[in-house]
Amino acid sequence: MRKAIYIALIFGILVSCKEKTKPEKAENKPTEIPAWKVDLDTILEKNNPKNLDLSKHQLFIDTTRNSENFEKLVNWKPNRLDNDAIAYHEKEISKKHKPIKIDLKQFPKHWISLKKLNNEFVIYEPCDGNKTAFEINESSVLFFYQLEPDADLISDLRKITENEISLELRTVPQKTETEKTELTIKPTEFENVYLLTYSFGEWYVTPKEKVSEFNIVVNHCPTMKRMEFNGFDK
Repeated sequence: MRKAIYIALIFGILVSCKEKTKPEKAENKPTEIPAWKVDLDTILEKNNPKNLDLSKHQLFIDTTRNSENFEKLVNWKPNRLDNDAIAYHEKEISKKHKPIKIDLKQFPKHWISLKKLNNEFVIYEPCDGNKTAFEINESSVLFFYQLEPDADLISDLRKITENEISLELRTVPQKTETEKTELTIKPTEFENVYLLTYSFGEWYVTPKEKVSEFNIVVNHCPTMKRMEFNGFDK
């Protein structure tokens, strides 16, 4: 009798421990999708924008050469905020350095940056902000980075030919203690592709007049911010 009671007690303890250690069933909560992923297009294909629903996000390669995307490139101008930022930089630099004026002759003034995709050069139209671009005028160089512009004043024209230029620039002390920077643009072995070298980086570029020679990777996002495409060649 005592043995039976003892076995029953042991069995009860084991059942009790099993019930206490059994994990609770997880609640079935719906997975929340970040706003930037809703209806996110991640397939990069060549397409005519006229064949796409441009009321929603579209990631595509525009090969048409005569679409609104190409027209925007050719006719692009800085907006008021861009101009205000440029004017601020030029004013700050001119407090210590008087700009000179140069004759650009036939050298192109406006340059658009290029990316490499599957070993081919393309132009990238980002979801947000500017495409990286550059402008050379008679007294300064303007840098239109994706989110904010910048400017340096020209202090010396070292070289200029029909397709090559070398400049010494003056900048703000926050960028370099010497307040000097350099910029060169020279052709590469690729047709209509130039290498722009600035004190802080290098970019493949093309004159704005030649943008129709390249496809445009368009990250079209009409309603909300999307992730920028990062599948370009390294």
